[in-house]
Amino acid sequence: MERLAFELYKTLIRRHDVSLLGPKGCEEHIDSNSLVASTRVSPTSVFLLLTLVKGVFLHRSNGAPDIVIGGSGLVGPVVIWLAKLSGARSILLLHGLDIIADSRLYQWLFVPFLRRADLVVCNSKNTARLAMTKGVEERRIEIVNPGAEMRQASVSHEQAKRSLGLEDKRILLSVGRLIPRKGLPIYIEEAFAKLAGENSDIVLLVVGTEPSSALNKSGDSVLEKINNVVAEFDLAEQVQLLGHVTEDEIATLYSAADAFVFPLVDTPGDVEGFGMVAIEAASHGTPTVAFDCGGVSDAVIDGENGVLVPPGDYTKFNDATLQLLEQSSRDRARQFAAQFSWEEYGAQFQGCIDKVVR
Repeated sequence: MERLAFELYKTLIRRHDVSLLGPKGCEEHIDSNSLVASTRVSPTSVFLLLTLVKGVFLHRSNGAPDIVIGGSGLVGPVVIWLAKLSGARSILLLHGLDIIADSRLYQWLFVPFLRRADLVVCNSKNTARLAMTKGVEERRIEIVNPGAEMRQASVSHEQAKRSLGLEDKRILLSVGRLIPRKGLPIYIEEAFAKLAGENSDIVLLVVGTEPSSALNKSGDSVLEKINNVVAEFDLAEQVQLLGHVTEDEIATLYSAADAFVFPLVDTPGDVEGFGMVAIEAASHGTPTVAFDCGGVSDAVIDGENGVLVPPGDYTKFNDATLQLLEQSSRDRARQFAAQFSWEEYGAQFQGCIDKVVR
C-alpha cells in the first residue's frame, strides 16, 4: 500500500498541485515543491488526530483543496472530515483488509466512513464486492488494479539461476509477508512435500519475514510452523528461507524462478486484495500457480501468466505447478504484466478524479 500511495503521488504531481499528509520520514521522497505535513504512525489514534489537525492547518494556510484522497480505509474518518470542512470531494483507496478487518471497534468506527466517500477506488473485483457488502453503493465504486514495477531484467533466466548456484534445479518461488493467509505451512505439508519427494531437482525459495505490526497481526508464528514442517518432512535441502532481500536480489530471484507459487487460504478477518506479487513475477517472465482466493483472479489469468486452482485442492495445485514447469511461456507472462504498469494505473486514476470533479 505504501508503494501504491507513492506511485499515485508521483502521478498526481504531474497535473495537480498536491499537499501531502503522510507518515514521518515521507519528506525525504517527495517533490520539493509539494507541501507536506508528516506525523508518527503509532499509536494509530494519535496519527489520525494529528493528521486531521495538520490537514486543517494546511487547508487554511494554503487554500481549500478540490479533492481529498485517502490511501486506505484506515484514514477514512480524516479524509471525510477534511473534505467536509473544506467543501471538497473525497476519494478513498480500498485494498480489502481495510474493509473486513476483524475488529469490532474498526467495523463500528471506521467502516461507516467508507459509505460517505464520493468515490472508493478498489484494487480488484473482489475488493469491490466486499465494499458493497458493507453498504458502499455500486455507483460510488471504481476498480483500478495496482501497478507493478516493470524492471528490465539485467540477466537472463539461465544467468539468474547460475548466479544463485541453482542452474541444475527447477525453482519455485514465494514472496510475501509470512502471515496465515499466505498458506505456506499447509502448502509445504500438503503439496510441496509430495512434489519434492517425487522430484529431487525442485526447490522452494521463500522470501519474506513475519510482520512486527499489522492490522491483522496473528499471535501464531508462521515461520515456526514452516520450520516445523520442513523438519518433519526432511526438506531442509529443498526449502530455503531467505528472509528479507534487497530489490536487486528479488529481481534476480524472480528471473531465476521457473514458477511462482501463491497458495492462499481463506482466513477470517483477512483477505488478499489483489496479488501484486504475481504481476511482479510475470514482469520477469515467471508464471504463477495460485489458489483462486480474494482478488487474485484479477492478477492471474489462466493461459496468460499462470494457472488458477480451486481453493484447497493441493493435488491440482501440484499438477498445475508441474504443467507450468514443463510448458509455460515466459514471453507471454511478460506481455500480460505490461498492462499493469504504474503509468497505466496513473491514467486510470486520473479518470477517477475526472469523474469525481464532474
